Amino acid sequence: MKTTEEYSNDYFDKLNELSSKGEQWRIQVTHEEFLSEIERIRASEKDMRKSEHLNEYHIQKNVEGMISFLLMDKATTEEAREQCESHRKANEESFAEEIPRIKQRLKQIQTPLSHRDSVNIYNWMMRKQITIEMLSETVFREFSKTKHYEMIIRTEKENTI
Repeated sequence: MKTTEEYSNDYFDKLNELSSKGEQWRIQVTHEEFLSEIERIRASEKDMRKSEHLNEYHIQKNVEGMISFLLMDKATTEEAREQCESHRKANEESFAEEIPRIKQRLKQIQTPLSHRDSVNIYNWMMRKQITIEMLSETVFREFSKTKHYEMIIRTEKENTI
């Protein structure tokens, strides 16, 4: 972890960058709040090391992520909506490109279904890459007994209300 002074310099670099664009309102926290959070993150890092649940790589990535979040620009509601819409469109395009490959994989699925098969079928349906009609009768019969199928039915009911 960097020193407090180095993190403070990162904060002021970010503030200066935003100020040069007249967008200092985008800074997430004040300098005092930032320093306070750095101390909280340091304490959290010590706790992570004591617990031994995470290795050094994960601890460092966790710390870096928390600090980068503090230095992240705020966005307006409109900017956030635009970003969500952009991600939604990109996902739809990516999902559509995968359909031929998924149809091939679907033909290879046999009973008894593995957990992974059920998860894949669920994901493909939720992404609208396949439909129930595309499942073979035996695969559908077994899939219809899973929690994944129940979740699809529940989601469809909620969307029709």
